[in-house]
Amino acid sequence: MAAGEAVGGEAGALAPARLNRKPSPPGEGEAILWQGRPRMLARKLWELAGFLLLLSLLTWAAVELIRPHLAGSQFAGQPVNPSLPLILSMVAGMVMIIALPVWLRSSARARAHYMLTNRRALVWLGGNVIAEAQLFGAEMEADASEVRFDAPHMLLSWRLKDEGADRLRFEQIADAPAVAALAEEHGARWLNRPEDPPAAPDSASG
Repeated sequence: MAAGEAVGGEAGALAPARLNRKPSPPGEGEAILWQGRPRMLARKLWELAGFLLLLSLLTWAAVELIRPHLAGSQFAGQPVNPSLPLILSMVAGMVMIIALPVWLRSSARARAHYMLTNRRALVWLGGNVIAEAQLFGAEMEADASEVRFDAPHMLLSWRLKDEGADRLRFEQIADAPAVAALAEEHGARWLNRPEDPPAAPDSASG
């Protein structure tokens, strides 16, 4: 399969292209320069704590909403035994509908795999490429632990992070500036490039 089909440069053509084509694995003539995984243990522990707190707050709010009915009142009426399981099921369902997507996305971010080739930046989840950005012409920013790409030819089949504008992110990696230097060698434009950037890695790493 050809690596990275070109899409139109017009802004109006970019949105359909980002939705309608599935990102492809590295193709013929596409060399893997670097690959790695996010180091998410500390963040996962914080996100787990936040997730449990969210569940507790949602459960408390739901119970407070139905407490007048369970206690009985002139407004809510008297509770009927057959309705109690239904009420509790609705509460559990509401909590899961709100909280489960948060947990699934957090888990996916921790399981993501990043790859930089001589043509593209790729994000893998399981055995599928879920995002790609063409390096040539891409705008790139990097800090100590994250590299962000914004490219005219970019496909995001699933956003792993809801922060600001769409970006392809290599987050929580140890050698982010070196990876950015490598991407710059293959056509990415480093917007916040330091005066003395680190040397690019010599070969692919795990």
